[in-house]
Amino acid sequence: MSKKEDTKKKPRIGVFVCHCGENIAAMVDVKSVAEYARTLPNVEFSTDYMFMCSKQGIQLIQDAVKEHNLDRTVVASCSHEQHWPTFAKAISDLGMNPHMHTQVNIREWDSWVTDDREAATAKAKRMVAAGVARAAQKEEVGTEKLPITKRSMVIGGGVAGLRAAMDLAELGIPVVLVEKETSIGGHMTMLNKTFPTDECPMCTLSPLLNGVMSHPNIEVLTLSEVTNLEGSMGNFEVEVTTKPRYVHDNCTSCGRCAEVCPVEVKNEWDHGFGMRKAAYKPFPQALPSVFTIDMRHCIDCGSCVIACPVEAIDFSMKKEKRTFKVGTIVVATGYEEYDPTEITAYHYEHPDVITQMQAERMFSPTTLTKGKIVRPSNGQVPKTVVVVQCVGSRNDQVGNEYCTGVCCMYGIKNSRFIKEHLPDTEVFFCYIDIRTPGLHYEEYYKRAQKTGIRFIRGRPSSIEPDPLSDKLIVDVEDTLTHTPYEIMADLVILSAGMVPPKGFGKLGGKLGLLRAKEGFAKEYHIKMGPVKSSRDGIFLAGAIQGPKDITQSVGHAGGAASAAAQPLVRGYLEKRMDTAVIDKDLCTSCMACIATCPIGAIVVGEAGQPVVNDAACKSCGACVPACPTGAIQIRNFRDRQLNAEVSALLSAAKAGGSNE
Repeated sequence: MSKKEDTKKKPRIGVFVCHCGENIAAMVDVKSVAEYARTLPNVEFSTDYMFMCSKQGIQLIQDAVKEHNLDRTVVASCSHEQHWPTFAKAISDLGMNPHMHTQVNIREWDSWVTDDREAATAKAKRMVAAGVARAAQKEEVGTEKLPITKRSMVIGGGVAGLRAAMDLAELGIPVVLVEKETSIGGHMTMLNKTFPTDECPMCTLSPLLNGVMSHPNIEVLTLSEVTNLEGSMGNFEVEVTTKPRYVHDNCTSCGRCAEVCPVEVKNEWDHGFGMRKAAYKPFPQALPSVFTIDMRHCIDCGSCVIACPVEAIDFSMKKEKRTFKVGTIVVATGYEEYDPTEITAYHYEHPDVITQMQAERMFSPTTLTKGKIVRPSNGQVPKTVVVVQCVGSRNDQVGNEYCTGVCCMYGIKNSRFIKEHLPDTEVFFCYIDIRTPGLHYEEYYKRAQKTGIRFIRGRPSSIEPDPLSDKLIVDVEDTLTHTPYEIMADLVILSAGMVPPKGFGKLGGKLGLLRAKEGFAKEYHIKMGPVKSSRDGIFLAGAIQGPKDITQSVGHAGGAASAAAQPLVRGYLEKRMDTAVIDKDLCTSCMACIATCPIGAIVVGEAGQPVVNDAACKSCGACVPACPTGAIQIRNFRDRQLNAEVSALLSAAKAGGSNE
């Protein structure tokens, strides 16, 4: 080998150390780190700069690459997730392979977690030494364009799911909307009013409901659930199971079947404040506008079959399974109201202790009370009402530390509603803190204060039925005045928090989604990726990512739809091939990698050996330690590359006299 050829193969590395304003420079001697980097093997250039991610910083890197003929770069600044793409693009624009850039995180992993400047500077030097050693071992990795299926699926037909489906459809993308209930619309259809404008929810929602049902690009599947998922972003195969409605689509919604049905049960949609028949629609505006036969309560009398003028009822209908190919998925399965039963001190089993959602239905003119505010126990008008906030939220004892964020507003809304309709009724509002974040929300609260509602800063310790009367004794202390109160209430309304829907754990498992400790779906990044899930190609919309009001849910859903549409509109996926790769000569086909892969990206190939699906692989590396022969490696995370990095780290520590 000639000396000239040897010189060509020697890495030429540039090191760029960022101040990140004071984020790094306040704790790390940045200039010292840059000077140290110049002493490292293969480093041809090193410097520091205030904001390396700025336009001037990028230009500095590009100028240095050209001037010093650099073939790889190391930037010591923030996290790989945040700015690797920025600097990789900077060298890619010069014609270099973007994977020849190495990111060293001396902010989150050093300056932000170290309180000694000297120690932080020494640590930064060690990290830069390791990064330089790894950069010297880097290999060029390609990017491939993968074909995708131009269709999306939205799971959940509440306001967030409807918004996402409509936005996708309007971009020309076919959408399959999957809803497990008999109709679409979700919780918003159950509300009596919405804050801060006190609008009718159905008047607000109906245009969207009708638009989704009639849109040529949207196929709506009710009574349906996702039962299996295969594939990866761009090419998912989703199995959907649909329960029989026992009524065909030629139903005219005339209601004759319900009129003759002899079975009457509580209407779940009314939360105990309405009744329905075994042949039913949950509410008059329900879509699809088709009745359903509830076989749990049907006595098979056949009256509905005889009464139906269009012969739409068919008891022979069976459960159906269909498989859909889609490119992206939006999960919008919403939330549930917390069940206060486990807080025994509040006696939720008492008929005059209800939740806000039950109050919404009581206030509605279509229920048994016809919109009148009454005590459920005896139908009398309550003279004293107590609203209790933070039930099942901000409560360590029930395991929900988080603030639902919307309870204050809907508690205030319903308190105002009571005072407006029953001005002589006393309304006590017991709260921990009033939280009104949002435009016009604080003004809404101030208007409520003027209606005569008595706000008490304190959470009731107990709600006990009075053995001497038919009232409820609410014990609470006003923590502002240190005054104890014993309120004799006729009606207590609990502002129960928002919790993940039952069954989401099972669905999340099928979809391969991570969940937060609170049970909601875990977003990719709380600030920079709030609509992305933990799995590529699956996006989150609305309250399934965490408690939200309607406005926030709609906005979140729009973002999810936009993110889900991007690859479908583009028509292909760009996939970096820094994925797992298998050495066939070393592979013994033990399939340990397949068992270990958390997202099913490795399958058995035609030759009987494991094969990596590059489109699905997330380069997590879980398969690598599982392989007994070292046959599977991650490109640019190979053993030799990691060994070089660790050796450099240890050498730098030893040279610096560190015992770490």
